[in-house]
Amino acid sequence: MKNNNWRRLARCTLIFFSLIGTAAAAQIEIVGTLRNSAGNPLSGRIAIFQEVPSLVANYYQVDKTGEFGVTGNFEGEFVIHAAARYHASAERVVPSGTAGRLAVNFVLAMGQDMEGRVVDGAGNGVPDAVVQVRYHEPEKPVRRLLFGTDERTDGDGRFLIRSVGIQVPFVVDVLAPNYPPASSKRLKLPAGTTKLEDIVLGAPGASVVVQVLDKADVAVSGVTVMLLADPAGLGTDTRGSWLHHRAFRQRGLTSSLGNVRFTGVPPGRIITRIKTADGTAQQRSVVASGQDLRITLRMLW
Repeated sequence: MKNNNWRRLARCTLIFFSLIGTAAAAQIEIVGTLRNSAGNPLSGRIAIFQEVPSLVANYYQVDKTGEFGVTGNFEGEFVIHAAARYHASAERVVPSGTAGRLAVNFVLAMGQDMEGRVVDGAGNGVPDAVVQVRYHEPEKPVRRLLFGTDERTDGDGRFLIRSVGIQVPFVVDVLAPNYPPASSKRLKLPAGTTKLEDIVLGAPGASVVVQVLDKADVAVSGVTVMLLADPAGLGTDTRGSWLHHRAFRQRGLTSSLGNVRFTGVPPGRIITRIKTADGTAQQRSVVASGQDLRITLRMLW
């Protein structure tokens, strides 16, 4: 049973967003408003995200009237995300099969800018780490502050995220170079509290170098290699994270020497795989924190 579960997990695409469109594209006219809690119009931005089959994002500016209208063909489920400066963002999931005219009215609560720092176990700042906010309000779907963009830490590990909801429970996800993904504890900041405790990363992840050889043992360049890490260790607190799954599903092209390197690999079971029109080769391995592992995959076709 464990092996069957692992096979199912390995086959899982780990797409952070279940936007798999199985229905034919339908034309939808989306009309709506963007307002604050007092009912006043806001200028801002509407973003529409759909998976067709890869993630596609389209952005539309909302002027000072707070009104917007978009007409397009949409396949399967998609998300409408609304954002305005100094206000917490909001989103709406539109189910597959929706067609015709759709009215969507967003009311955005006030937000505030938030600053924090990502550090290693010795307290040193970690640069170039991606940070994202997930809202976790009781009995509401997980919501993301940012869509389609990354905020990154500076050379001292510091970051600034704008327009975070006030008194809204949230988590800060972190994906730092050479580290498995991490998250802050769940937070809820009152008005005027804008500085977070340091987010401390754990042990570095594994480094995996895959070399691809042909049946004559000659290095092959330009081959896509996939690394799948076992997501069984993901806790329920990672639900809705866009960053955690980046580390559990990695992809790269081999160099002129036939090599590709994956870093920050979470400890545990992994599969490395190449797949072409002529055949598939893969290897199962187990990695530990901080380990350097070299794998050779041979194309025997």
